[in-house]
Amino acid sequence: MDYMHFEREISELKADVSKMLFLVSESLNNSVESLENMNETLAMKVLEGDDTIDDLNREVEEKVYQIIARYNPILKHLRYLIMILKFSNDLERIGDLSCNIAEKCLYLSSKSIKFEMMKELKDMLGSVLKVVQDAFKVFVERDLERALTVWKFDDVIDDAEKKIREIVVKKLREKEIAPELALVYILVARDLERIGDHANNLCEELIYIETGKNMGEYLRGVVDGDKGLDSRG
Repeated sequence: MDYMHFEREISELKADVSKMLFLVSESLNNSVESLENMNETLAMKVLEGDDTIDDLNREVEEKVYQIIARYNPILKHLRYLIMILKFSNDLERIGDLSCNIAEKCLYLSSKSIKFEMMKELKDMLGSVLKVVQDAFKVFVERDLERALTVWKFDDVIDDAEKKIREIVVKKLREKEIAPELALVYILVARDLERIGDHANNLCEELIYIETGKNMGEYLRGVVDGDKGLDSRG
């Protein structure tokens, strides 16, 4: 294998993913802000930018397939390419879910429904933004300890989604909230929970590429004190 050309193409691939990271992070932040402030202009910006993220995802996929076909990489090199492919797909899905949140802003505006950010949802938004930002750092820095910390935090986000759903259902039963608004709260919480899942996937994928182990195997290695490091290269 021509390692010089291989490494150059990998660098170009990483640059594409880094660009995607930036765009998806911006999209998520803008979608959250659009909902918090009922900013239709910002919501439209999120929706209009989704095609660029989709196009980048397709470019990454095509480049990965071409590199595999051209160089026939094995072991860690192959795992790394597969991880990049999965990583790109997870980013694309986070972009789609950010669009879902932005669409809620446009829906509420079109119906002239007043939206107030409940504390529990605002807390969940903050948690998800932090998890996604940390997952991006995990990828850039290839930080296994941070990856494990982010992965473990997923239960907190899942619990937050369940709590919001319970609160909203209770308010709906007691007629303290309109059905249309209740649905928006529940759907936004669900979108945020799914974004958290994709950030979780990013961490699992990094651990796999760096160690050659799935999360269960890696956790057993951490408990045994060897950090699950891969000796196969």
